[in-house]
Amino acid sequence: MLSPSRHYRPQATPRFRGPVRSAASSSPFTKPLSFKAKVMDVCLVAVWGASIPGLLWLGSMGGF
Repeated sequence: MLSPSRHYRPQATPRFRGPVRSAASSSPFTKPLSFKAKVMDVCLVAVWGASIPGLLWLGSMGGF
């Protein structure tokens, strides 16, 4: 009786060349962010970073 390993013949796997981009999907990713979008991102991070310690402080003052 033949062993199972003699029946298995793996196919040659192609090398990974990265994600495939079509002409329609590549254009939104190449557009740079505007100044307003960058400022909004910084403000969002600042509010998020301040809200977490603030909520922890409120919780400790409330007795949690």
